[in-house]
Amino acid sequence: MKKLHGLIQSLSQGEKRYVKIRLKGNKSSSLLNTYFDFIGKQKKYSFEEVQSFVGQTTKLTQSNLSLLYEVVLKHLRGHYSLRDMEYGLRGDLSGVKILKDKGFYNEAKNQCRKLIQKAEFKEEFEVAKSAYKEYWNLYLLNGDLNDKISETIQSQLNSICEKEKEILELEELYRTVTGLYYNYFFKKRDNHYKKLIKQVTKVLDEPLLLSDKSRHICYEIRSIEAVVNNDLESHHSFRKKQLKHLLKSPVFESENLLILMVLANTFSYLKSNGFVNELAAYLNFMEDYFQSYLETASDSVFTEKYWDIYYRNHCFVQAWLPDEKRLIELQQLFEKIISKGFLSNKLIIGRIYLSLIELQITTDNYKDVGSLLTVFFDLTKKEKYSKHYMEGDLLFIILSYLQEKIDTFDNSLLSFNRKVRRNEIELDEDQKILHELLNDVYKDSPQDNSYYLNKIGNKQIYRLFVHKLLTSDSFSTIRKTFFPINDHDFLSNKDIFLTPLKNKKR
Repeated sequence: MKKLHGLIQSLSQGEKRYVKIRLKGNKSSSLLNTYFDFIGKQKKYSFEEVQSFVGQTTKLTQSNLSLLYEVVLKHLRGHYSLRDMEYGLRGDLSGVKILKDKGFYNEAKNQCRKLIQKAEFKEEFEVAKSAYKEYWNLYLLNGDLNDKISETIQSQLNSICEKEKEILELEELYRTVTGLYYNYFFKKRDNHYKKLIKQVTKVLDEPLLLSDKSRHICYEIRSIEAVVNNDLESHHSFRKKQLKHLLKSPVFESENLLILMVLANTFSYLKSNGFVNELAAYLNFMEDYFQSYLETASDSVFTEKYWDIYYRNHCFVQAWLPDEKRLIELQQLFEKIISKGFLSNKLIIGRIYLSLIELQITTDNYKDVGSLLTVFFDLTKKEKYSKHYMEGDLLFIILSYLQEKIDTFDNSLLSFNRKVRRNEIELDEDQKILHELLNDVYKDSPQDNSYYLNKIGNKQIYRLFVHKLLTSDSFSTIRKTFFPINDHDFLSNKDIFLTPLKNKKR
C-alpha cells in the first residue's frame, strides 16, 4: 500500500508521537504498531518486505495494511480535532441532545443556552442554528413555550441566517475573484480579467459586513484585487487592516496559520520599497507574537510555514543590512531546528540552505559556502534536474568565479550548459538571466549592467550578483551605491501600526 507508506512518511514528529501513543495504548493495535514502525523506516515501499517482516499471509497482510491506513487517518482526525472549534461545539450539542433524551429538560436548556453563546461568539453559525432549534424543542417538550419565547428564538435564528447568507455570498465572490486571479497570472495577462474583477467587486463598495468572518473575506477579496492591479500600496494597507482585525476578533483567536500568512503578506510592499528596517521590526513582532505558541505547537504545517517565512525574510534583511554575528546566529538556529525535526519538508529546507549560501557569498565569506553547498546538494541529489537544484549549481559557478578558480568556473559552467541542453531543463526567468550573464562573462563579452538588471524580477539578490560579476567593487560598495535603504529614520517604537500590536501575544 503505497498510499499508507506515503502517509506515514509525511507525518511530522508530533503527529507520529500522537499516533504511536494511541496504537500502543490499545492491545488490539499492537500488531498495527509493528506495521507502523516498520513502514516508517522503509525508504522505498515494498509489500514483500513488510510481509516477510510480519510473517503473515498475503491476504492478512493486505487486510492489516488497509486497517492501519484507516486507523492512522482516524487518529490524525482526533489529533487535529483538539484545535477544531466546530468539532468541540458539535460535541456540546450532542451533550444537549443526550440530556434531552434522558428527560433532563432544564439542564439541557442551560447547556444549550451556553452553547448558543459560545457558537455565536465564535461565529459558528451552523452549530448555532442547530442549537436554537434544540432550544425551541426543549421549551416545547418542557411545556413552557409561549408566543414571546417562540418569536424571540425565531428572530435570533433569522439574524444568524442573514449573517450566514452574507458569508456564503462573499465566499462565492471570493472564489470568483480567485479564479480570475489565476486566469490573469497563470493563463494570460489580459486586462479583461482586471475589468471583470472590478465589475464583480462593486458590491463591496458599501458592504454591510454583519460578522467578523464577512469582514475577513472582504479583506481577502480586496487584497487579491490590489495584487491583480499591481497596487502594492493598497495591498499592504488592506493586509494591515486585515491583520488588526484578526488579532482583535475572538473568532480568529486560534487561527495561528491564518494570522501568520496575513502578516507575511504585509512584507511584500516593504521589500519592494527598500524599507528594510521596518521589515526587521515586523519580523521582531512576528517572533514575539508566536514565541509561546511555537514552543508548544504540535502543528507541523504552521511550524514549517513559520520557519520558511522567518528565514526568507531574515535573509532578505541580511542581504541589505549584513551583520556577520546575526548571520552566524541564523545558521546556528537553522541547524538546531533541523536537528530537532521541526522541519521535514526538503523543499523548504533546501530553499533556506540556498538563502544562507547567497548571504555567505554576498558578505564575501566564501570559506563557509562550500560546506553549505555540499549539504544542499546531498539533500537534493534525487532532484538534479529541478529548478531548485539548478539554482545551487548557479551559485557554485558564481562562487568559483569570485574565488578566481577560473578552471573550475569554466568547467562547471560548460557542464551546466550541457545539462540544461540535454535534459531540456526550463530555468525560471531570473535563473535564465543569471545563466546568460555567466555565459557572457565566460565569453568575455558581457552587456551593460542595465541589460541584465532590467530583466530580473523576483530574485532581488541576483541584482547584487550582476554588479559583482561585472565590476571589481566589493559587495559593501555595491550596496551603498546601488541599493540604498529607504527607511534609515524608521523607529519601531513610534510606528502607529506596530506599537498597538506589541502587547498582543499568542
